[in-house]
Amino acid sequence: MPELKKFIVVGLSATCLFSLWLLSNTNSIVTEQTSNTDNQDILYQEYPSSKNICTVDSFNTGQWVHQDIGLESHSIDGLSSYAGYHCNWDFPHRCYMRSDQPEEFNRSKAILDYTWQPDHCTLLPFEPRKFSKHLSQNPLLLVGDSITQLMYESMWCLTGQDLTAQSKDTGLNGGDTEMWASQLVHRDLADQPDQVTVGFIRSDYLVKLDDFSPVKPNGGQGYLIGVGNNFPWVHAISRFKYIMINTGPHWHPDLKWGPNKDRKELLKAFEKGMTQLLKYLKKNLSTDQRLWIRSSPYGHAQCSQYTAPDVVPVKPTGKEGEYEWDMLEKFDHIWKNLIEKENDERFRFFNVSMANLRGDAHSRPDSDCLHTCLPGPVDDWNKYLFHEITKLVIEQ
Repeated sequence: MPELKKFIVVGLSATCLFSLWLLSNTNSIVTEQTSNTDNQDILYQEYPSSKNICTVDSFNTGQWVHQDIGLESHSIDGLSSYAGYHCNWDFPHRCYMRSDQPEEFNRSKAILDYTWQPDHCTLLPFEPRKFSKHLSQNPLLLVGDSITQLMYESMWCLTGQDLTAQSKDTGLNGGDTEMWASQLVHRDLADQPDQVTVGFIRSDYLVKLDDFSPVKPNGGQGYLIGVGNNFPWVHAISRFKYIMINTGPHWHPDLKWGPNKDRKELLKAFEKGMTQLLKYLKKNLSTDQRLWIRSSPYGHAQCSQYTAPDVVPVKPTGKEGEYEWDMLEKFDHIWKNLIEKENDERFRFFNVSMANLRGDAHSRPDSDCLHTCLPGPVDDWNKYLFHEITKLVIEQ
């Protein structure tokens, strides 16, 4: 009997030790899983099952669907709330805020009555607060002309719950006191003087038109065609995980390109300039950075005639009053060909041609038929950028 008791005690002890080991091991597994979950990017999610997720091309195949929106109140605050806007600045293209033109409020509401719906793919739902948090750790730089500035202003309004103007000198100008840069910072980082979450630098041509070299601080803007700015920006790219660039609307026929001052010379000059720029960027972007070249939606001459989105785009033909809008698609094709030829995952084409259907959404009918109202189609560009960045997070 003593031997039996001893055997039972030893057996129970071994069982207890095994149970304790199992519990301890299980806890470590749970802890490890929790740790991995905690380390996941805030944008990470599982792809929706049985869904065809939008690509840059399938996103732009669709239609603007009418759905009469209901506002909490027929007021500026009511429209801002519906659009998901959280910004106090009176940006020039916030058409619904033009107190001297009360009819603009109803036109702005009519613009919002149409929602872009891709035909054959699913767009990941826009989550502005998660987007803001992600960008606070993976900042975004927007570079281009006033259309890119419009995209920056839209981004500010959509993420304004968390992003605020950065009032401190972050050195984004590279020490060039002749330029200015617009900057947003996540409120969690606002007390840190060098932080930029989203930046915008105005650079109408991206390169110096004199020799197509990169625009750098304290080197001057170079030759300009008409009014605008061509500020330096390449010095700042190392500070940003994501970069979005665009140029096109400020390029015009000029004796700078040849004696004929025609579109053929212009197209050749544009291709040469962008080829040199891409060559520079290939050498200076790190492997984990991502750069998009945004397409250039064209304007619509005499745009007061448009009261709803088109089903088929009305393309400019080069007639009087259309500037060189007919060249913008040709510029886009140059970039697409350059990117496809390089086959470098760091560089991607960002197609927003769905905006070509919105002749009704321009900022000031018949006086500004290129820019569009905020809120408006440009908001969809930022929502699609969220989609693309979220895909990068999921697939990395």
